[in-house]
Amino acid sequence: MTAEYEKEHALLNHIFSLPSEKLDAIRGEPELVLKAIDDYQTSAQIHYMDIGQVKGRIIIDKIQEKKPKVMVELGGYLGYSAILFGKELLQDPAAHYYSLEVNSTFAGMASKLIDLAGLSHKVTILVSSASESLVTLQKALQKEIPGFHAFDFVFIDHWKDLYVPDLRVMESLNLIAPGTVLVGDNIYKPGAPEYVEYIQGTPDSKREHNAKVRNVNGHDFVGRWDILYDSKTVPVELGNRTDAIEITHCTGYAEK
Repeated sequence: MTAEYEKEHALLNHIFSLPSEKLDAIRGEPELVLKAIDDYQTSAQIHYMDIGQVKGRIIIDKIQEKKPKVMVELGGYLGYSAILFGKELLQDPAAHYYSLEVNSTFAGMASKLIDLAGLSHKVTILVSSASESLVTLQKALQKEIPGFHAFDFVFIDHWKDLYVPDLRVMESLNLIAPGTVLVGDNIYKPGAPEYVEYIQGTPDSKREHNAKVRNVNGHDFVGRWDILYDSKTVPVELGNRTDAIEITHCTGYAEK
């Protein structure tokens, strides 16, 4: 066990070391698995990089409104958001949740918690950089789903400096289309000002950005300046601090 992942291993060890009757009681119960994670964070006074229940409730409302068939998250970490949001897709047999996580250790941990929650059939984890996994996922979905074109719902919660580059990948692959809903986390803390500026920008400002700023994911992923977004920063009070999420709807295309 590397020191870098001590707190993540501590969480997994705590959950899976629960007395058998307690572990059996939460098995297959997403809400109870999430509560066990939340309770451990509180008792151990350890903060994990998960969405939490407060911001999560706002996003769940959007999921229930959109009723996505294909929901994708960039940044899975330990699977909290995949459990929190994946359970909302249970009533639709055709709906599926895809979690893109670059860290194989975190992906392995997330897989165990997702399985404990009874959501392995509803959540698929792809282990690679988001830009690579997006290409792989697009090809897979085009084979699996007749007429597949774009994602219905995207949750972005990975490295903040990759929010814009990976959005440009999705734009370039036409995975963002009218009707797609996107939610970006941690807009205030640690902050994603470049993402807000980009997604709230005009077509002209996006065209200028994409022409001047080379995408770190490669020259094939320039982005699409003509995609129109209706985007709003939503502040959220979290005890002694304020964070925000960015809620965005793709509304159409600008005239060329």
